[in-house]
Amino acid sequence: MKGTILPSLRISLTALLVLLPSLVTQHAWAQWVQGEATMALAGAELSDVRTSAIQNAIADAAFRSGSTISAQDITVDGLLLSSKAEIRSQGRVQRVEIISETLKDDALTVVVNVNITPLFNCTNNGLAHRILVTEFPLTSPQQAATGMLYSFGSHVSQRFAQQLNGLYQSGDVSQIPVSLINANTWLTSSLSDIDLTAMSTFLRSEYGQQFVVFGFVKDISLFEQVSQSTSVFETDGVALRRNFTVQVYVLDTFKAKVIFNDSYHSEADWPFSQHYSVDMSNSLLWRSDFGRMVLNTVHAAITDIHAALQCETTYAQVIDISPDYIAIDLGKNSGLAVGDEFSLVKQRTLPALGLSRKPGLFSTKTLTLQVYEVSDDVSLLKAESGSDSVHIGDFVTPLTLSAKRSLKESQQVESQP
Repeated sequence: MKGTILPSLRISLTALLVLLPSLVTQHAWAQWVQGEATMALAGAELSDVRTSAIQNAIADAAFRSGSTISAQDITVDGLLLSSKAEIRSQGRVQRVEIISETLKDDALTVVVNVNITPLFNCTNNGLAHRILVTEFPLTSPQQAATGMLYSFGSHVSQRFAQQLNGLYQSGDVSQIPVSLINANTWLTSSLSDIDLTAMSTFLRSEYGQQFVVFGFVKDISLFEQVSQSTSVFETDGVALRRNFTVQVYVLDTFKAKVIFNDSYHSEADWPFSQHYSVDMSNSLLWRSDFGRMVLNTVHAAITDIHAALQCETTYAQVIDISPDYIAIDLGKNSGLAVGDEFSLVKQRTLPALGLSRKPGLFSTKTLTLQVYEVSDDVSLLKAESGSDSVHIGDFVTPLTLSAKRSLKESQQVESQP
């Protein structure tokens, strides 16, 4: 094995922030840092040395970025296909790419790219992030002909919903079989503030969730990859591979604002014949190199979505009003209890430069509303003096929460790669 260069497993996840340029705050806080480590085999199992080398390479990248993560802080749960290393860390490592692995002179050298996300000092208000996942259409349906993957976008959206459900509380994530982007007119840079406001108003009134995950599958084309033989007696190898590129957005329907926009690309071997019709409900697809790569790529997007939501304030919405109470759309399942106090938040549209008008949320701190009755998904607040200023569709944000939400989300986040 001396002098062997293991197959490169690099997958570029460079953000293609070309859509919605005037509507999205780019995530400049994340950075990719390269790390490297070399370890001698010294008679040990290659898999064990590989794990240690990856840990050291990640620690090296963290050190170069100014982080204090050590190799001992990183647990490698096993390398998946398509270069995704499942890791947990005490620090701020989000994702890892294995760029190369070289075995030479009984020593293994690993080069990695590590996504380093700075720690934020922001605090949210303790309410759950309620998320709606929509359909991800194919922008080029003709690419689905090989394998008959015409419903591939629907399965991608299901995987987004499943992975988000594994991260958040039950009931915080829902899915609808509706696409917000027409596959034939996917250049959403044409979305104006008016378009976003109309879309947000519809989603807010129809489904109630504050955050909506939507997007489209840009590429599932096939290509041949030729690997040159190392011997004059061998022919060049040809592998059939398939791309997977997905564009992902997160819309805050309460603020009518896109808070996340990123593109993810990966590729993997396509193991099926040209005329084989793939059953996408069968695990055969998802256990293949291509299927596992798709799942890993979706997981990378979920990690970034969660990071983007960390500092986003969650609001409850007023859904009913009577002379005696004000009803909001959060309850026990969101950690609310009798005695919790809320302040009123009004949505107002204010003039901006030119002819445009900008919607915004503004707190009315002079009015405090207290929970006096709570069910699973609805709470009743006492109608105090000044409550006549509250209208259906207004928002409230907690001043105090006497009950704590389940630790599931924080525990899940700590174990995420």
